[in-house]
Amino acid sequence: MLRGLDYLCSAGVEPDDRCAEAIRLVVQKRGVDGRWLLENSHPGEVHFDLDEGEGTPSAGSPFRALRVLDWYEKGRAE
Repeated sequence: MLRGLDYLCSAGVEPDDRCAEAIRLVVQKRGVDGRWLLENSHPGEVHFDLDEGEGTPSAGSPFRALRVLDWYEKGRAE
């Protein structure tokens, strides 16, 4: 879901109400410490680990999540 939102952001799509439920989920998944935990790891070969494993703070998700939330807020403000 986050990857899909990030694609829309990168593609220059203007956010609208169809994104609202997914955005709410991104906000809900954020911990009280402001971080997102890694979940739903994909099977297969990993060349190098960026994360400690599921349930630990994610290294890549915060960047993507913050970019998506910023895109949504800026798009809704216009």
